[in-house]
Amino acid sequence: MPGFTKLTKLAALTGFAIPGAGHVFLGRCCRGLVLFFWFAFFLNGSAVAPVFESLGARIDPRGFLAAAGLIWLYSVLDLLRILIWRNRKALEEKKRERFLSAFSFYLKGEYGRARAKLRNVLGMDRDDPDAHFHIAMTYKREGMKRLARRHFRRALSVDPFRKWGEEVKRELRDV
Repeated sequence: MPGFTKLTKLAALTGFAIPGAGHVFLGRCCRGLVLFFWFAFFLNGSAVAPVFESLGARIDPRGFLAAAGLIWLYSVLDLLRILIWRNRKALEEKKRERFLSAFSFYLKGEYGRARAKLRNVLGMDRDDPDAHFHIAMTYKREGMKRLARRHFRRALSVDPFRKWGEEVKRELRDV
């Protein structure tokens, strides 16, 4: 599991074995304890069902096992959702830090270093219109017009909200 901390790996491993344990490790104690309680209740119910059956009650232990299995499945899927959300959030934060670092190099006039940082951003998200736009600006500042045009066009093509639309059109006329 690349990009995960030791705590999230531990939470994932225990969460697969014991429903609710992974939630507790991740700080979602109430949800984790509720999941564990209901899982244990239905699992124990399946073990106790034959005793009640010997007393004359008609209780099928398979129903308890099915309920315990559904709770386990829900717990695992919910834990995966939480872990994926956390990993995505961490990646977005890394991308933001690299972009801000690139922008500071750009403002200092260190276009080569800014481009290197922006390439890192594109390595994380190759359809980032901001990174393409700013790489194009570094190429333009250094007189590499063909590369600048290519990245300006790419910024325009991957920008769903046309955030850079007018700016790119103006820069394309100047390049």
